Amino acid sequence: MAIIHTRIKLGARRTNMKRLEELINRLIIEHEDIDLIYLPAYPLTGPIVGYYPNQKVKNILKNFAERLNGSEIQQNQTFMIVSKWSHEFGIYIIAGPIVERAGPRLYLTTFMSNPLGELAGKYRKIAITRSEEENGLTPGKTVEVFNIKKKNAYVGVFTDEDLGYPEIFKALSFIGANVIIGSMLPYESRFFKMKSESGTSMLTLDLESINNFLSVRSKETDLPVILVGGAVEGVNNSGYVAFMPTITSEPEIGVVKEKIISYDDIDLPIIVEVDTSTKPVQYDEISKLILKNLCRRNELNEKESDEI
Repeated sequence: MAIIHTRIKLGARRTNMKRLEELINRLIIEHEDIDLIYLPAYPLTGPIVGYYPNQKVKNILKNFAERLNGSEIQQNQTFMIVSKWSHEFGIYIIAGPIVERAGPRLYLTTFMSNPLGELAGKYRKIAITRSEEENGLTPGKTVEVFNIKKKNAYVGVFTDEDLGYPEIFKALSFIGANVIIGSMLPYESRFFKMKSESGTSMLTLDLESINNFLSVRSKETDLPVILVGGAVEGVNNSGYVAFMPTITSEPEIGVVKEKIISYDDIDLPIIVEVDTSTKPVQYDEISKLILKNLCRRNELNEKESDEI
């Protein structure tokens, strides 16, 4: 598996698409045995909430919203580009979140395309922030594990604020994840303090707190937990406005400091070996009941929201 640690420019679909395509091409040439590529958050549009004036955010979210259901998926620019890459290179690709429209609702959704270019799963962010809720976004209802059938590997996914909720990670472990991966760029969080990098005006989050949460989640689930970061480029050639490192945490040792991918490593891929022999943590009966409720299959929930 490979993680792309790169920069995303706000609102610049063509620029971001071209850069990602070049990085994927280079990655495949250098590492022919890659089965899965994980893209950074908001891979084509860049993040929205917290990165534009408040009065414009709702309209920008609506303008960037794309559908991921039925025949309408053909109009989803992000999915069609990602599925093209999957089919061309014969790999799985996980991308997101993107802004998904389902009926009148908007979600922050991470999806996976398979080597045939088909939609192979999607996860709607559960732990939306106050700002996201105020701007019309809806929380998801269930966790999701993506099956990489080539290797019989199971990848649990999360999105930024989800990191604050142990139930989400325990549920991913409960339904058989071998590794848990999620994307995060600086944002207004209930758990992590926003700050400016010393010597620059770039926004970031308190890394000590992030590392502590990653270590705890990894130990609780007995699984590797990987946070995919990257840099955000502003509009009008304003340079970088935000940055998050890509961080790996292991159950036995916590955050692996030598595997932290920093600002100086932009555009360098991270290669990850996934141990598919890991066994899920055993939970008591009460915990099982709670986790089963969170792990209900998405089909009914998705059908309900798509038909509204």
